Amino acid sequence: MLRQRNPRDTVAGFTIAEALVVVVMAGILAAIAAPSWLAFLDRKRVSSAQDQALQAMRSAQAKAIRQKQTWEAGFRQEGDRIQWSVHIPSNNPIWQDLLDGDSNTVKILESSNLGSQCTAEANYCVRFQDRGSLDEEWFDAQGGNEPIGQITFTTVNDSEGPKRCVVVATILGSLQTGRDDDCN
Repeated sequence: MLRQRNPRDTVAGFTIAEALVVVVMAGILAAIAAPSWLAFLDRKRVSSAQDQALQAMRSAQAKAIRQKQTWEAGFRQEGDRIQWSVHIPSNNPIWQDLLDGDSNTVKILESSNLGSQCTAEANYCVRFQDRGSLDEEWFDAQGGNEPIGQITFTTVNDSEGPKRCVVVATILGSLQTGRDDDCN
C-alpha cells in the first residue's frame, strides 16, 4: 500500500536560498550598525571616566571640609589602566581602577595639566584645604591662574575620538565638566 503525500509537506519550512538571503541581510545590517554602536560605547566609557573623576574630586573636597584637613584626589596611568585615589597627602593611598573592568579602554590625554605637586605616585591630582578651596601651595605650583587645570579622557584607540574633561575652574574649588572642544 502506497502512502499518499500530504500537500502541506511540500510548502513547509524555508528553502536554503531564503535562509541565505536572511543571513546576508542580517550581516549587512550588522555591518552598517557596528561603527555607530562602537562609537556609542566609546562615548559612554569616556563619559563614565569623566563622571568617576569628578566624583573622586568632589569626594576629596567633601572629606576636606568634613574632617578639616587637606585631602587630595589623585589619578595615574598604571600600565594600560587608569587608577584613582582619594587620600590625605601624607598617607599611602589605596588605588582603584577607574571604570572597573573597562579601565584599559580609556586613557588620560598628555595635554592634561592637573597637578604638579602630587604625592604618592599620582601623575595628576587636585588638593583641597579644610574649607573646600584649593590648597594654596598646590594652587601656586599650578601657576596661580584660573582656570587652574584639567584632566582629559579619551579612548585608547582614537586620540581624535570623544574627549571629556574635568576642569578645576577657580581657587574656591569650583569643578566643571567639558566635552570635545572644551577640553583642548
